[in-house]
Amino acid sequence: MKEDPGTADVRACEILARFSRLLETSVNRTLRREFGISWDELAVLSLLHASPYRFLHITDVAASLAFSRSRASRSVSRQELLGRLTRSRCPRDARATHVTLTDGGAALVHRSSGTYEAAVLGGLARLRVGPEQLTDLTDRLAPLTERHGRPETRGTCASPRQPGHTPVAGSPLS
Repeated sequence: MKEDPGTADVRACEILARFSRLLETSVNRTLRREFGISWDELAVLSLLHASPYRFLHITDVAASLAFSRSRASRSVSRQELLGRLTRSRCPRDARATHVTLTDGGAALVHRSSGTYEAAVLGGLARLRVGPEQLTDLTDRLAPLTERHGRPETRGTCASPRQPGHTPVAGSPLS
């Protein structure tokens, strides 16, 4: 008996979600143990670190990481309390909120990068994902996720946040 196409689709989604959760749990365990940070939180810090002036609108953070605005806001709030980033009103749009990476947050991104990479590779190894499988997964999934691309800063705030603040070295505007 052939499986119903709808059932096959649901099963495929469940398998992808389970794979994602298994990898995320493995990486989170390492990041929390070594740095007291989750993968979601590191993703926010890394995104801000890669932005030209180390800040973005919180809505751009959410969209870039495929987070709900509430999930992004919770992550930002936790990290703001720890001094890893700051939140302020956008001077050009009173409805918008800027999220800015602090020097402490940038230092954490640098300190954790090797551990993060090792945690991802270790998680993939535990899941027995080989190089060919990873390439195949990437080739198949990347076009699907890129349809929901990462927005760039919309240009309304493409200037430094404070006098003397310069772009991060290696960024497109440095």
